[in-house]
Amino acid sequence: MSHLAEVYAKDLGVKIGKPVFKPHYFPINHTNYITLHTDNSVQSKQYDYWEEVITMIKKSAPKLKILQIGNGKEPRVQNTDDFIKTNSIKQSAYIIQNSLLHMGIDSSPVHIASLLNKPIVAIYAHTYAKTCDPLWGDKKNITLIESHRDGDKPSFSTKEIDKKINKIEPEEIANSVLNQLGFEGVNMKTLFIGNFYKKKVLDIIPDHPYDLKEDNICIRLDLEHNEDNAKYVIEKNVCSVICGKPINESLLSNKNIKRIAYISESFDEDFVNKLIKYGKKFDLLCTDEEKISDERVKYFDQSIAMYDTSKTIEKNKKIVKLKDFSYSSYKKVIKNKKSYASHYAANNNEDLDDFYLDLQNMFVYHLAHEQE
Repeated sequence: MSHLAEVYAKDLGVKIGKPVFKPHYFPINHTNYITLHTDNSVQSKQYDYWEEVITMIKKSAPKLKILQIGNGKEPRVQNTDDFIKTNSIKQSAYIIQNSLLHMGIDSSPVHIASLLNKPIVAIYAHTYAKTCDPLWGDKKNITLIESHRDGDKPSFSTKEIDKKINKIEPEEIANSVLNQLGFEGVNMKTLFIGNFYKKKVLDIIPDHPYDLKEDNICIRLDLEHNEDNAKYVIEKNVCSVICGKPINESLLSNKNIKRIAYISESFDEDFVNKLIKYGKKFDLLCTDEEKISDERVKYFDQSIAMYDTSKTIEKNKKIVKLKDFSYSSYKKVIKNKKSYASHYAANNNEDLDDFYLDLQNMFVYHLAHEQE
């Protein structure tokens, strides 16, 4: 498949040459830095794990600065050292010109970096890298990382339901940057990244009247049904609730409850009617496969899903084997007046089934010393 530049050159009847391009001065207060450019204007090119890449880079090169560049509309990568908004590509070019390396998605800064003969680490997924890779610069200083796409061909689409660019493991990008700059690579291997890993959720076990103000709170009445403690949190926060039995009407009527998941082998009709009465968004989750048909007939105008934790656990055990693993998550659990990284940790790391239930919220990996 031809490079896009070759196609354009052929169609226009011109030859491919080296552009004449002069960066415009832009004041920067940093030295010893690399640049990062990402964008969300093309969904299929938006990589979700730049924060993890940067964390890995800084682990091996703590004095190295990472500057995100762009026009200001790009999503901010949280742990960069600075986000520099420029008014033109020529100003961005000046920052790239004085950098040690440029990394990012397939975009204009990658080609500017190649014109300036800067080391490059660029990632590709929805197209073949060879059709739009940088044309200039020393090829030995250019690292192109193309998603394996689970063996599929590129979609050539601006939007993908299952983004193939996220199939690129963050340590591959981090190690490519570190190797280009002469630093030691990170000794880790990604095992699994869940579909909801980046989703920030706070599960609260209502074993105490917690005084906090947070977003995305889920009250786990299914794990401890204490409505007084739950009410204390709900009065101050918009929450979702998971329950295993009916909730008292005085609590149910609270406007701060945005959604309720009701888990049971059979559902209390009076409670379901009250959910409807108060206009609550709710989910009915049946735990008994033998009863679910009868429950669906009984509540024919409601959607009832099967809720079988054992099947979820067995399914997730086939996805990844958990042995000598490490993990991180944006999900937090409040229990016993402490904050934990998972329900698995909140339950003293005793039962791996707890972890498998939360697997889609996890970034699971091996450290090198764990493999030895």
